[in-house]
Amino acid sequence: MDRLSYIRNLAFLYFEGKIPRDAESVLFDFINENSRHFTLFRKWEREWLNSGQTNADVERQWKRLHTRMLANEAAMPMFPKHRFTFRRMFSFVAVVLVLVCLSVAILYRNVHTGMEVSYFVNETPLGDKTRLLLADGSSVWLNSGSTLKYSTGFNAKNRVVVLDGEGYFEVKQNGGVPFTVHTHGYDVVVKGTKFNVSAYEEDPFISTTLIEGKVTVNYKDESVDMQPGEEMKLIKSTGELQHSRVNAAQSNAWTNNQLVDDNITFQELMMRLSRRFDVRIYVDDEVLSHQTFSVSLRNEETLEQVFDALQKIIPFSVKKENQSYHITSINH
Repeated sequence: MDRLSYIRNLAFLYFEGKIPRDAESVLFDFINENSRHFTLFRKWEREWLNSGQTNADVERQWKRLHTRMLANEAAMPMFPKHRFTFRRMFSFVAVVLVLVCLSVAILYRNVHTGMEVSYFVNETPLGDKTRLLLADGSSVWLNSGSTLKYSTGFNAKNRVVVLDGEGYFEVKQNGGVPFTVHTHGYDVVVKGTKFNVSAYEEDPFISTTLIEGKVTVNYKDESVDMQPGEEMKLIKSTGELQHSRVNAAQSNAWTNNQLVDDNITFQELMMRLSRRFDVRIYVDDEVLSHQTFSVSLRNEETLEQVFDALQKIIPFSVKKENQSYHITSINH
């Protein structure tokens, strides 16, 4: 079997949600080699959709969801999105939306002032990660408990996404058309670059770390340009923007199942671990929660192994109750 036939088979496995993780990397490397490969990938997607091999259960769920959406449109001007969960990848022709297993994709419509707008939403469950390939050739990795939303009209001329959670972006240059990431605190505007954005609603800050290229952060009436190796952090409680030099490579270590940080608070680490392992961790000690240290988790350690390692440098106790953990300092 020649290389092209092999890659085509991988693409069809991807569309069916059956591709192994190592083979997924081979497929994405092929797609990113040049624009011709990306066009070929789109062609294979259309072939797969026309082949009738799509998951029948997914299609039935989509039809039921679509019926509910139409009923809601007639009843109210704006309605909350409905969810359905499936383990097989679901692909749409309107844009290249390729989802790995365990991700959740939905389409919903908002009707406001007589105009209808449709969106794609990708939601990554706690304890998992998702990689997306957007229609303009850009790639996005979504961390646990994150959501990415964008219009069904997303294309080379409309490159706007909304992020709730954490995402690592590799944005393709596209004739000077900017790529914008909206968060609930500020906007990140780029043309072609690699950067990480962490914007969880429950976190006390929003941060953007630039790895390669150049981005502009728009906050209220202020626009700040960033250079590689810099971080822009918005402290939500005060509205203060903090611009500093950091080890940028640490910001997207999570895409490789690693957690590395030279200066992290105990509370922030517990929040990350909560999302990573899909549990609830409560720090019942104010002094302990603000203690800072460095951490390096590179070997897919279990939560218990992480606790054991931390207890060797920080005195605290852990009490487990079902899926929750309560942590207290043993010095208090």
